[in-house]
Amino acid sequence: MFYVVAVFIIFAVGMQVFSIRKIEEVYRKTNGVIRTRQDLLAVKEPINLSMKLAILYIGLFILFIIILALSFIHGTPLSHVALSLFIFGIVTLPIGLIGKQHEKKIKSMQVQSDDPEIAKKFEQYLAQWNEPRFQLPD
Repeated sequence: MFYVVAVFIIFAVGMQVFSIRKIEEVYRKTNGVIRTRQDLLAVKEPINLSMKLAILYIGLFILFIIILALSFIHGTPLSHVALSLFIFGIVTLPIGLIGKQHEKKIKSMQVQSDDPEIAKKFEQYLAQWNEPRFQLPD
């Protein structure tokens, strides 16, 4: 049972690390400032990745719950199932919070462009990021 927990934790942490690296790469590339449409497109990538990974994480968690339920039905003690869920949560929660801190870097980026459409589009991206969707439209 605990091998299953370890595999799910590795996947969850791996997804978050991948997302953080993408955010950091774009932030360094743009120096935290959106000046051009290219910068805006670069920022769109980690936002889309974050949205996709959030949906994947939800699916991963649902699968984990199903596996725990099936293992309980097949004789795993409730205490082991509860401990597995607790361990998963205690490890992935701080990692998720760290990921949220990195997302704030993107959300707090400044737009310094003469083109008002860039600032408008960035604000749309940020608003849509808070909505449940698979990726940004366009």
